Amino acid sequence: MFNRPHQKHEISSSREWKRKEKKMHFLTVFTLTLCGGALTVARGCDVPLAHYKTMHCQPVGNRPDGCPERYDCPSITAHDSGKCYFNGKTYAIDQPVPDAEVSQFCSAACYCRSANPIAKFRCVHVDCAEFFKRFDYDNCVRQYSPQGCCSTGTVCGEERNKLATCELESEIYREGQRMRFKGNQCRTCICTAGFNATAIEQDPNCVETVCGFELFEEKQVYGGGIPVYKPDGCCPWEWRMPKQTDTVVKGTGSKPATDPKLQCKYGSLTLDVGDSLDIQQRAEGQKLSCSCQVPPLMHCMLN
Repeated sequence: MFNRPHQKHEISSSREWKRKEKKMHFLTVFTLTLCGGALTVARGCDVPLAHYKTMHCQPVGNRPDGCPERYDCPSITAHDSGKCYFNGKTYAIDQPVPDAEVSQFCSAACYCRSANPIAKFRCVHVDCAEFFKRFDYDNCVRQYSPQGCCSTGTVCGEERNKLATCELESEIYREGQRMRFKGNQCRTCICTAGFNATAIEQDPNCVETVCGFELFEEKQVYGGGIPVYKPDGCCPWEWRMPKQTDTVVKGTGSKPATDPKLQCKYGSLTLDVGDSLDIQQRAEGQKLSCSCQVPPLMHCMLN
């Protein structure tokens, strides 16, 4: 159902999204294929890059490890606090975002609104019917479209058994189900008749994930934060803001960059590639490690 976009609902919608977002690890967020490559890693590069790809930052240079030397990110380096940014596009105050671009985030009627200190998106949250019903997983399957949030229908019993099947990475799916890749969390396919696991690049029902952080975490993204990833996720789990207690640990063999564009800036700190942060661990059993790998942003891993 749809609710009126007012301030109270805006806050609750954001919190509801964060709850579902963390539960799903962003694995149910989909959009059109971008530039023929995985969002999480570049070819041969083992550094998470989904944040750069989502913001449509441009890679600059090539390193022997397969990673770009850096990214050029105008939405960060030339950010206009009186505008909103999403998926490589800039929105003026009161300018709407097409529903087709935000439906995968269970949102609709998004528009850019003035806010202090940074303009932000305001959206209507969409509650899918399946969020409120028990589901018979043994006898039924939900049907989905590549860019949808809510299911398009349910097929049960004998009709379910008549559906075409797909095999992906030793898992069997039925027509209409979402199929997730174990080795690439940023790609998802919809099972369709004739699915070919060796030709997913040409399959219009196979899509790459675009992360929603620009819609919901603008203060952190454009206020100096850095992305925090989990090993089994595609998109940043959260964004970490600088702390006064942060200090730099020089990397083994790291040399000061002669080009400041090849450094990471984080709060008052400047880090060269290979440098990391000495940070206070926040929770028992969780270890957060943050380093400068591909400028201009550092990134963190939460293990």
